[in-house]
Amino acid sequence: MAEPTETNAPTRAWWDLSPKDLNIVAFTLLFLITIPMLTKIFTSDFGTHLALGKHIVQKFDIPTREHWNYPSLGMENGSGGEWGFEAVLYLVYAATGEYGVSFLVWAVVFGIFLFLFRAMVLRGAHPLIAVLAIFAFSGFLRIRIQPRPEIFTYLFMAMTIFLLSEYYFGKRKKLIYLFPPMILVWANSHPTYLMAFGLYGAFFADALLRAAWKKEFQWARLRTWVILPLVTGLAGLVLCGLNPHGYGWLLAPLHMISRGAGTGANTILMSISELTPVKGTGFFVYYKAAAVFAAVSLCLGLAGRRVYLLDLFLFAIAFKGAWDSARAVSMMGLFLCPGASLHLTGFLSAAAGWISPKETRKPEATEEKRKQKGKKGPQPAVISIRPDPRPRFAAAHAAIVGVVVLSLVAFGGTTLAFSFSQLEYGVGITEHKFSFKAAEFLRKNPVQGKMFNFFDIGGFLDWQLHPGALTFLDGRTYNQQVFMEHQAVTGGGPGWERVIDKYGITYFVLKSMDSSGMILPIVPILANDPNWSLVFSDGLFLVFVRNVPELRAYIKEHEIPKGILPRHIINEAYHYMFLGISPVTAYQTMSNMHLILGDRAAAIQSLRRALEEVDDPYLRNRLMQLEQGQGVRAR
Repeated sequence: MAEPTETNAPTRAWWDLSPKDLNIVAFTLLFLITIPMLTKIFTSDFGTHLALGKHIVQKFDIPTREHWNYPSLGMENGSGGEWGFEAVLYLVYAATGEYGVSFLVWAVVFGIFLFLFRAMVLRGAHPLIAVLAIFAFSGFLRIRIQPRPEIFTYLFMAMTIFLLSEYYFGKRKKLIYLFPPMILVWANSHPTYLMAFGLYGAFFADALLRAAWKKEFQWARLRTWVILPLVTGLAGLVLCGLNPHGYGWLLAPLHMISRGAGTGANTILMSISELTPVKGTGFFVYYKAAAVFAAVSLCLGLAGRRVYLLDLFLFAIAFKGAWDSARAVSMMGLFLCPGASLHLTGFLSAAAGWISPKETRKPEATEEKRKQKGKKGPQPAVISIRPDPRPRFAAAHAAIVGVVVLSLVAFGGTTLAFSFSQLEYGVGITEHKFSFKAAEFLRKNPVQGKMFNFFDIGGFLDWQLHPGALTFLDGRTYNQQVFMEHQAVTGGGPGWERVIDKYGITYFVLKSMDSSGMILPIVPILANDPNWSLVFSDGLFLVFVRNVPELRAYIKEHEIPKGILPRHIINEAYHYMFLGISPVTAYQTMSNMHLILGDRAAAIQSLRRALEEVDDPYLRNRLMQLEQGQGVRAR
C-alpha cells in the first residue's frame, strides 16, 4: 500500500473564496436584496401614465396638449417628455396586467443594483461590502419605487455611473459609446437627464485631478481618456434635444423647482409633488440618517486612507439635491453607496494591517504593483478583507469585519422596515387605494353632466373612464387656477358652490378620506345637503349626484341612504392604518363615526386605543368627557 505523500499546499479556509466563488456569493446576495423591493402599486399617477401610454400606443401620437381634464382642455400639459416610459408601461400592462407592472418595477431595481455593484467593484470595493452598501440604502430607494417615469431616471443614473466607472477604472472602455443612445432614451422618459452631464463632469474632474496628482499630464496619456468622454458627452448633448419639447426640456427640473419660489398655489403644488425642501417633510428622517451614515463612512475612509475626490462630488450631489427637493431623498443611495463601499473596504484593509503589523508584503504583490505602475491610466485597487490566518489576529479582524457588516445590515434593515410602513409588499395593486367597483358603476351608469373629482384619484379615473367621462384634474396638477378651485371645493370653504356652478358640475367622485386619514371636509357637507344624493359608496370612493330635474330619474334608480357612510368610513379608517397613516388619526375618525351612529361605548374604545399609541392631553380629555357622558353627538 502506497504511503500518503505530504503536500505543502496550505489548507484554504472556508472564508478564503476564489474570485469566481466570491462573485457567485455576491451576485446571489444582490438578487436576494431585490426581493424586499417588490411593492404593490400605490401611486395615484399610475392611471394617468397608463391613460397617456394607451393614447400613445394606439394613436401613434405624443400628447403635449391636454385631453383628459376638461377645465384644461387644449393646454400644454408638459407630459410629452415622459412618453417613452408611458408607452413601455402600457405595453407591459396590456400584455401582463398589474402583476407584470410590479415585476417591471422590480426588474428596474435589479438593474440599478447591478450597475452600481459593477461600478463599485471596478473601483476596488470588495464585492460583499459593495452588496451590503447597496442594501444599506435600499430602504431609501423603496419609498419611491412605483410605476412612475422617475424610476427610469434611477436606472439611467446607475447606468451612467457604471459606464463612466468602466471607462476610467475598467477595461471595457468602448462601453462609453452607449452613453449617447442612453441619453436619447432618457430624454424621452423623464425630464431629469441633465443629471447625466453632472455625473460626467464629476468623473472628468476627478480624472484630471488624479492625473495632476500623479504628474501624468503628458498628452500621450491624457488623450486616451479625454477625447472619448468629450466626444460621447457632446453627442449625448446633441441627441437629448430629440424629444417633443426640444432642448428647452433640459431646464425642466429647474423650472419645476422654481415654482416653489412664490406662495399660495405654487407652494401647495410643490408640497404635493414632494419638491419642497426636505426639512419639515416625512423624508427628513431619511436625510438625517444618511447624514450620520455618510459622516461615519468618511471617518472610516480617512482612517483607511481611501477617500476620493469623486466620492466627495457624489456625496455633495446627494445631499444638495435632497435638501432642495424631498423627492430626491430616494436616490441618495445611488450617490452615497459607491463611496461608502470604498471607504469601508479601505478601512477593513487598513485594520488588518493594524492588527498584524509584522505582516510583510509578498514579493509577488510587490512585483505586480511594479508592473501595474508602468501601465497607462488609473488601475483598480486590489483589496482584501480576508481575516488573518493566524489565530490570535483572526479573531480580532473577524470582530472588526463583523461590526462593519452588522452595522450595514442594521442600517439597511431599519430603513427598509420603515419603508414597509409606507408601501405594501407584494405584486399587483394595493387594496383600498383604488375602487374598481366605483369605476365599474360609473361606466355602467354614466352620469349626465360634468364630474368633480378629488385630485388623488384623477389619474385612476383617467384610466378607467376616458373618453366616456373627463376628469376635473389629476395628480399632474399643472393648472394652478383649477387646482386652487379644487382646494376650495374639497375644503368646503366659502364659495365652493360658485366653483360648482361655474363649471356646471353635476356629480362628485371623491375619496372618503385623504392620504393622511382625515375625512375630506366636503364629504360631511354633501352628506348633510339635500341638494346632493349619494348613489355609490364603498368607503373608499363616494359618488354624489346633484338633485336637478334632468337627473331625478337617475337618482331615483340609484340613490342609497347616506346613513351608511359612518360605517363605511370606520372600515376604511381601519384599513388606512395598514397604508401608513397615523393610528391616532384613524382611531379619532372611528370614534367620531361611532358617535354619529350613537354607539358611545365603541367611541370610547376607539379613543382608548388611540391613547395606547400616544398619551395626548386632548384625546385624554375627550375620553374623559365621553366616559362621564358629556360628549356631544358628532354630526
